[in-house]
Amino acid sequence: MSGRELGMGVAGCGGAAADLCRAIDALPGCRLAAAFDPVTPLAEDLARPRRAAVRRSLAALLADPAVDAVYVAVPHHLLAPIARQALESGRHVLAEKPMALDLAELHALEKTAADRDLRLGVVFPLRTTGPVRAARELIAGGAIGEIRMVRIQTVIDKPAAYWESGLSGRVADGWRSRRATAGGGVVLMNTLHQLDAVRRLTGLDVTRVSAEIATLTATAEVEDAAGAVLRLSGGALATLTAYAHSPGAAVQESIEIDGSSGRIDLPGAGVVRIRPGKPWGELPAGLWSSLEPPVLDGYAEVLAGFLRAVRDGTAPPIGPRDAAAALATVLSIYRSAETGRSVDLDPL
Repeated sequence: MSGRELGMGVAGCGGAAADLCRAIDALPGCRLAAAFDPVTPLAEDLARPRRAAVRRSLAALLADPAVDAVYVAVPHHLLAPIARQALESGRHVLAEKPMALDLAELHALEKTAADRDLRLGVVFPLRTTGPVRAARELIAGGAIGEIRMVRIQTVIDKPAAYWESGLSGRVADGWRSRRATAGGGVVLMNTLHQLDAVRRLTGLDVTRVSAEIATLTATAEVEDAAGAVLRLSGGALATLTAYAHSPGAAVQESIEIDGSSGRIDLPGAGVVRIRPGKPWGELPAGLWSSLEPPVLDGYAEVLAGFLRAVRDGTAPPIGPRDAAAALATVLSIYRSAETGRSVDLDPL
């Protein structure tokens, strides 16, 4: 692919696709070639300003010779089937999370991509942001010692209409409210990003889960509240709290990590707070310091990594194994809540 622009096709033109298209605009070496959505005006809204083609069917999008790779941003239950069709058409694929609703589907996608020597990436923008990158460097460097405890909190005040039309309101078809089409609620839709970021930050996998979920406020089949205790590889523990309808709450998607000799907090808003147990560079021991890493667009960073992988013929920096790790944890949370028992996760 070196030496020419990569033509991106978009399958599904809701709010996430709008974010991805802004990332395409910001990156050299790629362009939006074509867009498809069953609601044609949504595709036109993204394609026309970028002089891209509007395709009236998925088949037409996948037959377009200008499309080298396909970004798949559709309701959760359609992600794996459409990604598979795109791979079978010979296109590289960048899929929205969770990529699939069960691990067998996800592993089948990975095999399809490998068999055809195609790149398969997943969109986890949180792990690419400045705070997560800065915190990862500090943790890897030993600034807080060995990981002991992690706290994950997802507290949001979603409007009641979210379950029908999402936050952007671009598509009102209610798929988020149904278990068969969404696969899950606040844990799968929101906390999944933090679970991936924690794995990236610590290098630890979840090995056991004990959880409870509930639908307390939403008119939906999926959960809007959850609590869980996670055992991590190496013996560390993590707690997870998620609620989608906390009255008046600003979006709080925080991660706190206790080490054997210090602590790092990612409270959101582009900040990293650290309390090292010993002097660390210019950071004093035993005192809190606030760092403001460079602001990075998560979607642009994910797309840039995917484009490098396509051009270089290498594995995308965020791939199906990352999707599988996060999905396995979420599915285990649901299984634990359903059975009332702890669930052990199989090694990836």
